[in-house]
Amino acid sequence: MKNRGLRRGWVRHIAWTGIAAGLGLTLAACTSGEERERIEALPCPAVAILGDTEKLTVYKDGGRDITDLVLRAEIDQAVTQCEYDVDDGIIYVDIAYRGTAELGPGAETRQLSVPTFIALTEVNRSVLRKEIRPLNLNFSGGSRRIEFTQTIEETRVPYVAPFDGSAYELLVGFQLTADQLELNRAEKAARR
Repeated sequence: MKNRGLRRGWVRHIAWTGIAAGLGLTLAACTSGEERERIEALPCPAVAILGDTEKLTVYKDGGRDITDLVLRAEIDQAVTQCEYDVDDGIIYVDIAYRGTAELGPGAETRQLSVPTFIALTEVNRSVLRKEIRPLNLNFSGGSRRIEFTQTIEETRVPYVAPFDGSAYELLVGFQLTADQLELNRAEKAARR
């Protein structure tokens, strides 16, 4: 009889282990689904156009006369979308920005490349890195004014919980010379 009790206890233990394992698998499946939903709900880093860098004015040979004007361009909107790779600790961010560009009378070509930048910052803090990227503008046909869209795919942003994408901001703009920046600030002050 004693032997039977041991066997029953052993069978009961196996049954409970099986139920617990099954329940564990069910809970694990729920947890991974919940985890997936939690990750999908994490925010992307914010994106903004850095003040005073949204406009670019290019003159030829350092002139300031309207006849020397080569190009005026403006970035007017920027957006992001992102995907988290929790295992590797990376947020992959796709950035797109758009704007307009207009050839001036001083333009000698219909294809121009102008420098833009993307900077990764901690929100309201320091710049972590900055990349200069060309924006190629092609004024085809007789067009003097065009709209452009620039996309930058899979910019890598570090992810270390509990700091998610909201801890970062991506800034875009034209990479300006000191004279171009001064001109933008002067024009902005004149409009006030």
